[in-house]
Amino acid sequence: MTASWTPAERAAFEAKRKSRNLALGILLGALVVLFFGITVVRMVPALLDGNPATTAATPAPETAPASATQ
Repeated sequence: MTASWTPAERAAFEAKRKSRNLALGILLGALVVLFFGITVVRMVPALLDGNPATTAATPAPETAPASATQ
């Protein structure tokens, strides 16, 4: 049995779909803005210190063991 929609049902379905897609688009855009803002906030202190290469992922410099210097 194939269901066929009346023009009113189809219009209601398309209106719901459009509003749902709009809400998802706004949510996705808000997440992009949030992630960009977090990135900028994390980078600003390093840029103000004049060291843009400083990040949490940068490994600490290696130090020689105390026994190697004797």
